[in-house]
Amino acid sequence: MIFKCLALVENSSVEVSARVVGYRRMGNVSFGHIQDSTGKIQFCLKKNAMENSDNYKSLSKSVTNGGFISITGKIWFSSTGEKTILVSSGELLSRPHTPPPSSFYGISDEEALIRKRYLHTAIDTSAAETFVLRSKVISIIREFLTSIDFIEVETPILSRQVSGAMARPFVTHHNALDRDFYLRIAPETYLKMMTAGGFNRVFEIGKSFRNEGIDRSHVQEFTSLEWYLAFADYQTNKHLFVSLINQIIHSVGFENGVVNRGGLKLDFFDIRTKKYRDLFEEYGLENPDTYSTKEADELFKRVIRPNIIQPTFVEDYPANMSPMAARKKNDPNTVEQWQLIVDGWEIVKCYTELVDPTIQRDLLEQQAAERESGNDEAMMLDEAFLEAMEYGMPPQSGLGMGIDRLICILADKKSLRDVIYFPMLR
Repeated sequence: MIFKCLALVENSSVEVSARVVGYRRMGNVSFGHIQDSTGKIQFCLKKNAMENSDNYKSLSKSVTNGGFISITGKIWFSSTGEKTILVSSGELLSRPHTPPPSSFYGISDEEALIRKRYLHTAIDTSAAETFVLRSKVISIIREFLTSIDFIEVETPILSRQVSGAMARPFVTHHNALDRDFYLRIAPETYLKMMTAGGFNRVFEIGKSFRNEGIDRSHVQEFTSLEWYLAFADYQTNKHLFVSLINQIIHSVGFENGVVNRGGLKLDFFDIRTKKYRDLFEEYGLENPDTYSTKEADELFKRVIRPNIIQPTFVEDYPANMSPMAARKKNDPNTVEQWQLIVDGWEIVKCYTELVDPTIQRDLLEQQAAERESGNDEAMMLDEAFLEAMEYGMPPQSGLGMGIDRLICILADKKSLRDVIYFPMLR
């Protein structure tokens, strides 16, 4: 890895293999740069510095932009003060059949940057840094949760019914069973069934799929984190999430908690809380209880949410908006739910889970009736899930976070396509 070379002091021994992203010959001395996702460093082929003159002759003539080389040598500083690998021996590993674009001029076609991401990250270290950041954030999440006794699990991608969220699914046909299956829109019901099986702290980082529109904050195949914490409510989970986001923000280098995004300064160390109904009043709208579920949701997304810029917890939603969330004990018209909104985007959703099988059945039957009436985003009746609940499911709180959206915020990118290495394209 090149970042290790960059950390070495003068005269340190080096052995590294990487892609050549620039090369020029000047008599008996040649200079070039090698690069990988961790950085870029200059190398120098100098005839009198190499152990074998034949090695110098063959290597200096065969090196080409886009090729891969393996070199050994020592750290040295050129006359311009640039840290350089002074090569003592080397080998050409491969040459490209098609020369890559110059790292100096880059690729100007934005669509090409996405379709040929491998070229973009090969010649632009800042583009590669986005995906290094993504990997680091996911590692931090795993380390954080496993350190407090969560276990990472895997749940099915294909299921017999649509459950866990209200969204339009992708449908596929299982030939051997001769029936339709659905790509999951959320792993919620499976994870909750595991809590019924005695696993009190479970999480999954994986793909979900929703057959909906494409825009800057929506893609059809996305990565999410979901966790379920038994014997806890949505406020307990809020405190746990704050600890996690503080760990992420600090670990990736935002020491003061402020993330710069398109000129905005987003303060993640001081997240405020707003009540859902209060926001409707604040924006001069009628009480959301007077609207249908769909109308209230559309008003919130169109009028209110775009104006929530600083990280904000929006909590306590009307009960009809969340058929799988627990009602507040002193207010059955309100569910114990919060969402984290940042720069107009929903990043996290969390609620105290409904674990009463009788109430849950009634609500899912209402969802099934809506689906029969033409609402293809309504949930199906999930008998396996309800049966698990009837055997006993511990009180708990669940949380779901869009990994792609969080990375987009932290990396200061405009679109989810910018932080997904292989986004879905036409």
